[in-house]
Amino acid sequence: MVKIRLTRMGRHKLPYYRIVAVDSRTRRDGAFIELLGHYEPFSGKVDVKKELIFKWLNDGAQPSETILAILKKQGLWKEYQDLKIGKNKPNKKRKLSAAKKAKKAEAKKPKPVVKKPTKKLEEIKPEEIKPEEVKTEVSVESTPTVETTENKSE
Repeated sequence: MVKIRLTRMGRHKLPYYRIVAVDSRTRRDGAFIELLGHYEPFSGKVDVKKELIFKWLNDGAQPSETILAILKKQGLWKEYQDLKIGKNKPNKKRKLSAAKKAKKAEAKKPKPVVKKPTKKLEEIKPEEIKPEEVKTEVSVESTPTVETTENKSE
């Protein structure tokens, strides 16, 4: 079985890793089939060859837990899952059907109705115009009473 996993490189207390496709029976730093990228844990830098990763995943390679976490962090795992399902595959038929759906949606969309005035201003007679009734409300407020207290100094 082929696995996608890390092989340790670098020096004492300053590691970096190669992301490789390897036979699952080989040791951690043993021979690998293909180099797929690099991972530097201290700087957090990840360099992945996306096409090669997808090729090996499609061929049945199993990612290790660490590689799976790295792929999820980079957004590649979700992209691979979408490709696997077929959402992101470019397809001529899919493009054509999307264009046809857009045209049908535009055809079904009701056109805006513009109301034309029934009478022109010149045709309206002054007798037909009714003045609007103006309602006025008068509210009577009670005048406030101020109580004064006088200082009684006796």
